[in-house]
Amino acid sequence: MTERATTISHELDAVLALTWRDLRRFSRDRGQILGALARPVLWLLFMGKGLRTAVPQAGGIDYQHFVFAGAVAMTVLFSGMFQGVTMIWDREFGFLKEVLVAPVSRATIVAGKTLAGAAVTFVQGLATVVFAPIVGIWPSPGELAALLGVIALLSLAVTGLGVAVASRMRTFEGFGVISNFVVLPLYFLSGGVFPVTGLPGWMALLVRINPTTYAVDLMRHALGQPAVFSAGLDTGVLGAFTVAMGGLALALFQRE
Repeated sequence: MTERATTISHELDAVLALTWRDLRRFSRDRGQILGALARPVLWLLFMGKGLRTAVPQAGGIDYQHFVFAGAVAMTVLFSGMFQGVTMIWDREFGFLKEVLVAPVSRATIVAGKTLAGAAVTFVQGLATVVFAPIVGIWPSPGELAALLGVIALLSLAVTGLGVAVASRMRTFEGFGVISNFVVLPLYFLSGGVFPVTGLPGWMALLVRINPTTYAVDLMRHALGQPAVFSAGLDTGVLGAFTVAMGGLALALFQRE
């Protein structure tokens, strides 16, 4: 085996080790697992069924069906950003310092943390999809595969954003404030709660520059629901968002 191949193999082993460590930590956290199951049920029941009495339809479909993609996006946004806490946790208890002096690149560390967080986030997004029948959505195998692909891509993007934010934070409290400041606008301006058409000019602009808007729209494409943008545009924006967040996480972590 050449030296280059050995180095690549070593870096991949480090990525897998970091990923496996965080996945095991998630599997032992009963509170986080319970939250992953309870959040979508509560949201779909209270938000979907509650608002349906005032707004029977949105975007040309039943409001409960309309809000489903938004519920999936909400789960991914909050879970993905929360994964950044593991970075602060590792820094607080010295594990990050041990990793930084290990013979692996910073890119490998970022990749490991991002992939681990994205895997956990994907599982929580999948938990939301499992409860789709609550609102009367029964996706076909093809629709389900397409939906899971969107969730996986959004999980990577949001986890990268969470790692980027956590790279510059030093306290859990500070991270909590900043993450809510970031996540809430991304969610409420994504078209997950109300249609993105017919909005005031300033709000329409914010909606269109919000990458989560295109993820939610792409989920509706996957489910065969009416969408605003083309699937190609949605995929391009979401892919660019994912790459950009990975690059941002690496750039900020380089200063660690």
